[in-house]
Amino acid sequence: MANVRTLYRRTDVLVLSIVLVILSRAAEAKRKDVVIMKNGDHLTGEVKKLESGVLYVDLEYVSGSIGVNWLQVEKVESSGGFQVQFKSGQRVAGTIGKVPEDAAPGKDFEVRGPTASVQEAAPNVINIESQKHSFWRQLTGSLDVGFSFTSGNSQTQANSDASVGYLSTKWSGNGSFTSSFSGAPGSSKTNLYEFQTLDEVFVSRKSFLAGLGDFLHSSQQDLDLRTTLGGGYGRYLIHTNENVLSWLAGAVYTHEGYISDTSSTQNAEGLFGVTYQLFRFDRYNLQSQLFVYPGLSDLGRVRTTAKTTFSVKLVNNFHTDFSFWDNFDSRPPGGGKRNELGVSNSIGWTF
Repeated sequence: MANVRTLYRRTDVLVLSIVLVILSRAAEAKRKDVVIMKNGDHLTGEVKKLESGVLYVDLEYVSGSIGVNWLQVEKVESSGGFQVQFKSGQRVAGTIGKVPEDAAPGKDFEVRGPTASVQEAAPNVINIESQKHSFWRQLTGSLDVGFSFTSGNSQTQANSDASVGYLSTKWSGNGSFTSSFSGAPGSSKTNLYEFQTLDEVFVSRKSFLAGLGDFLHSSQQDLDLRTTLGGGYGRYLIHTNENVLSWLAGAVYTHEGYISDTSSTQNAEGLFGVTYQLFRFDRYNLQSQLFVYPGLSDLGRVRTTAKTTFSVKLVNNFHTDFSFWDNFDSRPPGGGKRNELGVSNSIGWTF
């Protein structure tokens, strides 16, 4: 169980990071940015980000951020620093401004950097993130918790998810933790803990080098801890305000320790992955990923991990998630199950 304790320590680091982000953001002073909508509405507050076609603004008289349709924004005046990504894949840092479309056709949005300015059409802006003065303030993420109880057999099920991400004009980092527990008095109990990190270094507007780390404990598959480390090369096939599709190919090293005995194995595996995200303005989003690991040193063995989450937005920064995940192993160790899959529903908060 020493390996599982190591996984817990990694989880503590992730949770601590999230807490530090929340505390640091509480101390930030609010700017007086101005957003003017095409129907004439004026909003005065702090522009936070543009994500999935939604521009988020913090207002002093509203609890949480409000989201407005980016395509309905007429003008933006802000003194803050931002990181901006365009549909072409170009990433630029600086202050931003938007003028009415008829005042500068095809160039109504501008990023003013330290040495030069970039002008583009507003619909070609995919992402805007506030540029903070420290690493911790630049982090974004979410927390989700779900629980169910059946009185007939006292069956208990609990699940939780936490994620944190960092984005710059040169690289991005993402970490996530998933836990699942189920059991009833007098019967067997199952548990799963997984921590995953996926980091990207942008080498061009559409391509990147990726590093993958995955740490999995699964009682159903007899895994005390499976450590997967590796990486590869990937490209974005689609990157708009509504869809993001990318692929990744490379290789990984895997070390597996088992619950039923003290033995362990080491393997080299290939890596093929696909990630997809679908967004709809201020309503819902879908995130899906699939990783396939064909055996290189253990020929004939194939592993896959898949997860799909459908998230529906609620009030303020709250949401409800419906998730499906599956871990498959064509040749599981120690007689464990080939498949471990689950379906969950949870309530979460995004920061």
